[in-house]
Amino acid sequence: MARYTLIDGYLDMMRSEIRWRRDLDDLVSEMEDHLYSTVEHLLAAGLEPSAAQRATLDRFGEPEVLAAVYASSNSGGIAVPTQSTVRAGTLALMSAGLWLAAAVAYFMMVLFEDMWQVYYGIFNALILAAGVITVLAVLGVGKRLGGLGVAGMIGVAVAGLGVVASLIAWAIPLWMGLQAIGYLTIGIAVLRRGTAPRSSTLAFSSGFVIGVAAFFAADYAEVGPVDSYGDYPVAWMIGTAIGCTILAAALIGWGRWLRSEEPVEIQTTAVPA
Repeated sequence: MARYTLIDGYLDMMRSEIRWRRDLDDLVSEMEDHLYSTVEHLLAAGLEPSAAQRATLDRFGEPEVLAAVYASSNSGGIAVPTQSTVRAGTLALMSAGLWLAAAVAYFMMVLFEDMWQVYYGIFNALILAAGVITVLAVLGVGKRLGGLGVAGMIGVAVAGLGVVASLIAWAIPLWMGLQAIGYLTIGIAVLRRGTAPRSSTLAFSSGFVIGVAAFFAADYAEVGPVDSYGDYPVAWMIGTAIGCTILAAALIGWGRWLRSEEPVEIQTTAVPA
């Protein structure tokens, strides 16, 4: 196939404009096929090569306009990496560290009963901070996807209620259960957009669900000794550790993804009405 300088230059520009697309190679290849076939058709109609290329590009549109179109999401937002989404990646990594630290604090609380009040205070502070930062990171993920939709934002609200409920740190089934419902709803919304890493999104959706299930299973099985309140601290620790660890792994995946992308600027006003 003959090569056309103007077309190749245009394709290079488009590759740069939409470099954030996961299907970048497929899109550029599809554009190349369409542009080259149009040029060949115009050449067959008698146009000179340069005129045929210019006419083809005039029909296809400016790269900035097409980039804005490709960035548009189903919810009407613009789904591109920005400086704020990169910062959201940092928040995701921070929250992952806090969730893991919370799991360790709960383990220490069970292990050193004489210091349980100290570790309980640390645990309480960690899950509250982790929950707040996780919600902020989720909002950043939503911005990267061009919006989470109504269902996704309902999930954010439910997760937020779970964060508030975590002020009562000992009520693990309550705050973890609320956050589990919220994260599951958010995860489904993210999966539907097909942009975020699938494995991390699945882990985010299921982490606290699995943690709550593990808690009830271990509590029902009466794992470990009974404390003065009639509870099974080891069972509670198992559910907490599993939930926090899976969620942390998910947030690490999201954080690395968001931070790996180069921010771009999209001229939203260039999109035709």
